[in-house]
Amino acid sequence: MKASRRLAILLCTAFLVLSGSLTVGAGVETVILQTPPTAGALPLLWIHEQGILADQVNLDIRVSPDHQRGLSLIAQKDIEMLVTGVNVGAKAYNRGIDVRLVNTNIWGIDYLLTNGFTAESWFDLKGKTLSLPLLGGPLDFLVRYFLLENGVDPSDVEFVYSPSNHGARSFQLGQVDAIVLPEPMVTITLNSFDGAVLSMDLQEEWGKLHEGDSRIPFVGLFVRGDYAEANPQLMDKLEVSYHEGVAWVKANPAEAALLAEKYFGQPSPVVEASFARINLNLYPHDEQRKLIDRYFNAIMAIYPEMIGGKLPDEDFYF
Repeated sequence: MKASRRLAILLCTAFLVLSGSLTVGAGVETVILQTPPTAGALPLLWIHEQGILADQVNLDIRVSPDHQRGLSLIAQKDIEMLVTGVNVGAKAYNRGIDVRLVNTNIWGIDYLLTNGFTAESWFDLKGKTLSLPLLGGPLDFLVRYFLLENGVDPSDVEFVYSPSNHGARSFQLGQVDAIVLPEPMVTITLNSFDGAVLSMDLQEEWGKLHEGDSRIPFVGLFVRGDYAEANPQLMDKLEVSYHEGVAWVKANPAEAALLAEKYFGQPSPVVEASFARINLNLYPHDEQRKLIDRYFNAIMAIYPEMIGGKLPDEDFYF
């Protein structure tokens, strides 16, 4: 009898502990989010670190540069959110993956560096080798767009395609004449290679062709469509908190750089210096939409497959 009583007490205790655990976790959504090591993720990391909305959402942030795997996980409903290129999300949407654009957050991050000379115009790249990260990617599109708009035949430039980190090494070894890099790799390269010259701000080049408006919609925050529709209030709260996170990053660059060092392994002094050349901002949705439409229409004229061969419909914009 004593053994039976002890067993009953143990079972009762276990039930109470389990019940308590279920009560503590009640109402808290776990949202799994994949992001590359980008400034656009820093507001999300701030939300996570500060425990904002912790009583409503457990934000599980996973850092990975593998955008295609992120899209696969979205399609399989293994994750809820993804930070990736705006064009990458549009292409996935047009191919039937249910992703919705929550916001566009990075509007400027890429620069042309030249090796031992200054490119005063796009004509100065004629006969030169230029390293780009991906054939048919956003930087490949932009460079070809700028060349054509400035009267230069892209065939007069020798394109070398290599991931940015490998391209940067080739650039420093003198194996290519020029390279387009994002921040903070621009700051790292300028600090470590005396021959590097910052020749062009790609955002300024865009502005020259668009009435001085230099904003290019590079990076977006995406959500799985079915999840967003099932949790509209939570999505609204996350969006408000993300706005607050952007304001915090801009007001506290040193602390934000420490977050990048902690989660991305990037040296905080380099990241802090790079913020001067990164346009991390949120704009009203109607304004954001006009800027994206302008970008996508330019893509459609050169590389339509970059966004899946057509403009995404209204449902793409959450």
